[in-house]
Amino acid sequence: MQFQSDTTTVDYYQIQNTEQVRLRVVTFLGKTLNKMCIEVHDMAGEIDHLLRCNFAVTINTKRPRQYVPMDKVAQCLMHYRSEAL
Repeated sequence: MQFQSDTTTVDYYQIQNTEQVRLRVVTFLGKTLNKMCIEVHDMAGEIDHLLRCNFAVTINTKRPRQYVPMDKVAQCLMHYRSEAL
């Protein structure tokens, strides 16, 4: 899924071997600023925020799952679980 403003693009990709975590890529003027794993519940909140900030949904189709090392996925899940406690 991709959201775009005049200068910023935020992409969310599914990750191989997990349904709970997505890869978020933030791009500003064509240059990648940030890549990180994000838990799907946090992603939903971010999407609501992006839509309130008038980001347009520019791609809403299935894209290939991305490979992310499982230690990065595990870090994301552990961080999410620790915040939930």
